[in-house]
Formats: sequence, C-alpha cells, structure tokens
Amino acid sequence: MKDKFLGIFLGFAGYTIFVFLDSIIKKYLVQDYPVLEINFYICLFSLIPISIALQFITGWGVLINNKVHIQLFRGFLGLICAAIIINSFKEHAFSEIYPILFSAPLILTLLSYFVLKEKVGPRRVIAVLVGFIGVLIVSRPGTIHFTFSLFLLFIGAIILAVNVLLIRMYANNQSSVAFAFYGFVTGLVLSAVFAYNTYVPLIGNDIYIFLACGIIAGTGGLCISAASKSLESSLFAPLQYFQLLAGFVFGYLFFSDLPDFFEILGSVIISLSGLFIIYREYKIGLRPYVSKESRVRDVINRGH
Repeated sequence: MKDKFLGIFLGFAGYTIFVFLDSIIKKYLVQDYPVLEINFYICLFSLIPISIALQFITGWGVLINNKVHIQLFRGFLGLICAAIIINSFKEHAFSEIYPILFSAPLILTLLSYFVLKEKVGPRRVIAVLVGFIGVLIVSRPGTIHFTFSLFLLFIGAIILAVNVLLIRMYANNQSSVAFAFYGFVTGLVLSAVFAYNTYVPLIGNDIYIFLACGIIAGTGGLCISAASKSLESSLFAPLQYFQLLAGFVFGYLFFSDLPDFFEILGSVIISLSGLFIIYREYKIGLRPYVSKESRVRDVINRGH
C-alpha cells in the first residue's frame, strides 16, 4: 500500500515538475533563444540526474541492449516533438497546448488498430471520435484563433503516439532510465548539429536557468519512471491527465492566463475520452502502455 501511495505521489510530482519546466521555458527562454538551442542545453543538463540514477540505482549496464537503434529513432522523433512544443510557447497558452497534445492516446488507439492489429471495439471508436471533437473545439480551425503552431501541435501528438507504439512493438523489457538517457543524448547531439548556425550567446546568468531546466527535466522523468514501476497501468495511465489541470494552474500563476469556455469544454471532452479508452483497455486486458520495466512518460521523449 505504501508503494502505491508513493507511486501516486511521484506521478503527480513528475507531471507537476514538467509543467513547471514548461513554465520556466515559456517565461524566461523562448523569446530570447532559438528552439533547438533551448533543447540542447536542457538535454545536456538533464544528463546530470539521469547519470546519477544510472550510477547509483540501475547501473550503466541497462544501456546495453539490442534495441539501441529504436531508442535513437525515438530520440529523433522526440527532438521534433520538443521543437514543436517549445515553439508553440511563443504564441499560445498551456490551456491551448496541452489539450491538443493529449489527443496522443486517441491517436495511439487508431495506430494500434492499423499497425498492431489490435481489436478496437465500437465503444473505443466512439471515444476516439468524441475526443477529436474536443480537439476541434480547443483549436477552432477556420477561425483567427487557429494558427499553424496549433496545427503543428497535432503533428506533435501523432509523434508522441508513434513513440509509445514503438515501445509496444520493440521495447517490452527495456529500462525506462535507458529510454530517458538515449532520448536526451539523441536530442543533445541533433540539437547541437542543427542549432550550430543559429546559436545565440547566453545572456547574463541564463546558463543557470538552463542548468535548472535540465535538472528539472531529468528529475521529472525519473519521478515518472519510478511511478510507472510502482503502479499498475490502470492506475498509472490516468495520472497523466493531471498535467492538464496543472497546466491551467501554472498558466494562471505564471502568465495570468485563464482558459476560455471552449478550452475548458474541449479539455474535459479529451480527458474523458482518453480515460474511457484507458478503462476499456483495462477491462479487456490491454495495457495502455507496456510492462512496468519499460513504461515511460512520453514527455521524457519530447527531448526536454
């Protein structure tokens, strides 16, 4: 019982940490530095807590496996997703960004049907369709509210879903810390390559902000990794929707942003649809993610 409560606490803490991280990036960094440069420093400094975990908890041997190419590819996808999300901070509030990203579980259900040939019954199909209605309500295509950044966020949600699909396909017994390590290392290397020509010298003490962001990112990933090992999928998976609520709270505390009626309505619809899909997968014996040893929060693989 203690392990369960600890797992729930770590899950809430991890998702709160990631929203806090996004708040710092949005408030202090995104207007002054290129997106890939931001991602480079965060990936670099995130390796501090990840390396500590490898040294004292899991051991470095977990990095040795026959799925390195899959992990590197997921890291590449994570870099693209990170760039999309960080770029969206320039124009949009969390109450617009997070609901669209949380369409990823809906997309994953469709991908699982077409790629993994999983049976998807009519109730989950209806839940997916209703969830996408929620996405349309939040993004409001065809209005001045809808921007190219919001469209790219939907692409980011597809990438998040593909990342989880790759876990289901290839990584049932891989360490979640190894996933985090390879994701951050891949993001670090690729960000350095693509950000070289747009590098902006650091201003004042911003290096310490980047250092804090990296440590926060790595720590948040480890918290969620630990939570995933302590909880059954049916309890762990719904915790991710706490990030939607945390996004509303931090959006108000940091930026005085209040969600409008459409953002609240769409978020509720998306959340209820996603939770229903999780419930149905639990009832029929499917697990929303994979084994306890390999479940990792998708945000780890965003690259920050």
